[in-house]
Amino acid sequence: MSFSGEIKEELSNHISQARHCQIAEIAAFISMCGSVMIDSKDRFSIKIHTENLIVARKCFTLLQKTFNIRTEISIRKNLTKQSTSYWLLVKRHEEALRLLQATKLLTQEGDVLEELSIVKNTIVQQYCCRRAFIRGAFLVSGSISDPEKSYHYEIVCSAEGKAEQLKKIMNSFEIDAKVIQRKKSYVVYVKEGAQISDLLNIMEAHVALMKFENIRILKDMRNTVNRKVNCETANINKTVSAAVKQVEDI
Repeated sequence: MSFSGEIKEELSNHISQARHCQIAEIAAFISMCGSVMIDSKDRFSIKIHTENLIVARKCFTLLQKTFNIRTEISIRKNLTKQSTSYWLLVKRHEEALRLLQATKLLTQEGDVLEELSIVKNTIVQQYCCRRAFIRGAFLVSGSISDPEKSYHYEIVCSAEGKAEQLKKIMNSFEIDAKVIQRKKSYVVYVKEGAQISDLLNIMEAHVALMKFENIRILKDMRNTVNRKVNCETANINKTVSAAVKQVEDI
């Protein structure tokens, strides 16, 4: 399993005790990989799509625990791409409406926010809720490179508004996140090892944090030793060259 996979496995087992944090994490799921359908009678239904079983399982658990909603799950296998898609469906209008109102994805007029962006949302005002939102967003569309090779943390967003919202939330924790456009997506990314370590702590992935820190310490020690060896080698070369020149001059 990749390092990202290990982190997501750990985060999938973390259920916030506070209901408002559970709602913030659900809001991240719906915003990042959900869609709202409205029929001819103005009745809502919600569809959440993911190719990650861990995300589907966590979303199902949160919806049941927080709102007592048992979603329908549809599984589709793509033999060409050798991938599996999971669809979580909230079909009942009353349940979908309750869910959208709780996650503040409806306007005061009862309209669904454009692109399900929560830029003007009050759901992430509290410190703990911002942590839960980042955790949910990472579970859905985030990744971290193998720290043995490089330091790179990113979350892919479908719209610029979502990326900017996520960047601001990270900035509130003094994380210097940046946004870059990649094809039709917008990527929120962090490249500094210390800040990625802080993000793991923010998401409450403590086991992954310890592993990441151990690798980072070993890499720093290797780099320090290499710098000292290179410095001493350079000094020895200078001393030898000076001695050779003195002998030649004599």
